[in-house]
Amino acid sequence: MADVHNVFSENGTCAVCRKRPVERWCDYIISYDNSIVFTRDYKSFIEINHSTQYDTCDLPMCVECATNVSIDRDLCPHHMSLHRKVELPDRYQRLRQSQEKAKALRE
Repeated sequence: MADVHNVFSENGTCAVCRKRPVERWCDYIISYDNSIVFTRDYKSFIEINHSTQYDTCDLPMCVECATNVSIDRDLCPHHMSLHRKVELPDRYQRLRQSQEKAKALRE
């Protein structure tokens, strides 16, 4: 495993602000590869196919340009704006909740 500090120091400046040194990469998942790999034995099959395989954005960013969304996950400004749109606005959630409650009471 590479030393994280050395990896960051070799990458130069932030791709967003282009001023500060890189200390984070964007962790937004941009594609999944769930194709199954076949092997000769079951043990190898499980080892290879056990984890979900995915690609992340990996845009190099400084601490100021990155938005931390969990313990070890940071997003670039573009993907943070997409992340904020994931949840439905309250008016849609409340409408759907009231419809489901009414439906349950009728049954």
